[in-house]
Amino acid sequence: MPRMLASEAERILANVPEHFVFRCRDGSEFWNLRDLARAVSSMKEDVFSFHVNSQKNDFGNWVADVIGDHALARELWETKNPSTTLRRLAERVAFLESRRN
Repeated sequence: MPRMLASEAERILANVPEHFVFRCRDGSEFWNLRDLARAVSSMKEDVFSFHVNSQKNDFGNWVADVIGDHALARELWETKNPSTTLRRLAERVAFLESRRN
């Protein structure tokens, strides 16, 4: 796998344009991966299950289609529970932040 450039990590971590903000069922909005990770850490089970279930994974789709982080999206598409989703998000954010320096 090619080494990630700081500019690529910065792009993935940046806020998305307003018209691409993720609007969650509970009314919260996510502008970036950090927002999503924070929200998943305290998200009610019914809200999580609305967005991630056997038929869909809204978080994985948003990460792929809007954020453009296909590596993380693939991991999220395989995940159906909040704790694993949070772990994968937190690990990816930490990795990306380490590449920015």
